[in-house]
Amino acid sequence: MKTSHGVASSLLLRLDSRSPTPLHEQLFEGIRARILAGALAPGLRLPSSRQLATEMVVARSTVLQALDALTAEGYLVARAGSCTRVAPELPILAGDRSREPALPVAARTSLTGERDLGRGPGASRGSRFSTAAQTPGSGARRQGASRGPRLAASVRTLKFTPVGAPRLGAAPRAFRPGVPALDLFPTALWARTVSRVHARASTGLLDGGDPSGHAPLREAIAIHVSVSRGVRCSPEQVFITAGTQQAFDEVLRLALNPGDPVWVEDPGYPGVRRAVLSAGGRPVPIPVDGDGLDVGAGLTRAPRARVALVAPSHQYPVGVTLSLARRMALLQWAERTRSLIIEDDYDSEFRHRGRPLTALQGLDDAGCVVYVGTFSKSMFPGLRLGFLVVPPSLVDVFSASRAAAPASTLEQAALAVFLAEGHFARHLRRMRAAYRERGEALLEALNADCSGFLTPRPCDTGMQVCASLATPLSDLRVRDEAARRGVEVAALSDYFLGRRRESGLIFGFGGVRPEGMRAGTRTLAQALEAARRGRRPSR
Repeated sequence: MKTSHGVASSLLLRLDSRSPTPLHEQLFEGIRARILAGALAPGLRLPSSRQLATEMVVARSTVLQALDALTAEGYLVARAGSCTRVAPELPILAGDRSREPALPVAARTSLTGERDLGRGPGASRGSRFSTAAQTPGSGARRQGASRGPRLAASVRTLKFTPVGAPRLGAAPRAFRPGVPALDLFPTALWARTVSRVHARASTGLLDGGDPSGHAPLREAIAIHVSVSRGVRCSPEQVFITAGTQQAFDEVLRLALNPGDPVWVEDPGYPGVRRAVLSAGGRPVPIPVDGDGLDVGAGLTRAPRARVALVAPSHQYPVGVTLSLARRMALLQWAERTRSLIIEDDYDSEFRHRGRPLTALQGLDDAGCVVYVGTFSKSMFPGLRLGFLVVPPSLVDVFSASRAAAPASTLEQAALAVFLAEGHFARHLRRMRAAYRERGEALLEALNADCSGFLTPRPCDTGMQVCASLATPLSDLRVRDEAARRGVEVAALSDYFLGRRRESGLIFGFGGVRPEGMRAGTRTLAQALEAARRGRRPSR
């Protein structure tokens, strides 16, 4: 298969033209599996795209699609005018892959009749879930009693500030972060779907339904994330939530003992910190750089953290992707320390070019990752529906922890139909094209009007852009100056938990049509100039 010069003469892959899986996806998965298994060594040179197309009897465009996707995810390294090679630095998960993940506390209790009592950060690492979170009675009361003062003290210490500009009325303005393209949502189609489901509602739907979530919706989500995000799961592993924040709260309350350290991205989404504090944990800020969460820094600051909460495919707010080497290192750490990773996948389906990146959960063989998704960003914010995908060994724990359905069962049933009939997939395809157009329009407008003040980062996913601000301008001052003029941006400084290392602005472009970008950036340019001079607009 390989020569003495480090060149793969053949990949020895077979593609099935009768499979419903597209050929480029089969090729992507085949090469990826061989790299992760070590059959294609780091630095190995691959055959040319023409040679591979001939070998597998497919169009060259099919091969190029697969190679581009592998390069985007970091498995391959391609240079213009040169060959394509397997990434030279690719850590492989350590340990025996055949070993079963540890049983959760509830399962160990039922089998042994004994309970390993949690003792805070120094407790036994035999389970990824804390006994204090699951044990009713005095232990739970002690945890709750200590959580209130701890939470209050933590909030005072962290000195939280509101993130983003003041809300200027109900209607979104340029450039409010987090607002999707509501003008393009198929409102009439959604209304007809909801009306049809309501008209045919059964007694079971009206009664409240399964605490784990509406079964057809769980099945539709399992199919969707398996196809679109590379998540490996069955419907039984899917649990419906009332959005991302409830998902964080639910996992953290089960996983943490009071005072347990939790890795959080810095800068990062402030809702993560609030969830950690609310669950009694201690957020440990881990720096984010061009390769995403710095796993090495996490190992130095809190090597025995109970949980790591990350957005690997599209980090918020800076928009970087966690590199493949760091993904593997993060999984290695979680497997070794019996820790849990919560993967926040809030908008990664909106990749502007090529296929969405494979979820971190798709690389997890040890049952370390809980995958969190939401429909508030992909559909509309008023739809407070999200979901968890938990490892198989933890399904019973989550099932036992739920007492009632987390959201309207009728709304869940309508969403299940919307997914099953293909409307959601079509909506995503339309949004990817729209966000690509709007993102490019914003970058063009920023370069035209604000080039002396701002340096935008590349944007290939989602619906926001982060731009570095020229020193010595204060992003907080610029945010406030822009708000006075009717433009909403968020200050990057507000997203830091530790030392603020950079000044910048966060722009949401999802809710702004391309033709409206220049009006917003011209107004922003005035705010930037006013902030530079230290004066306010005349009245």
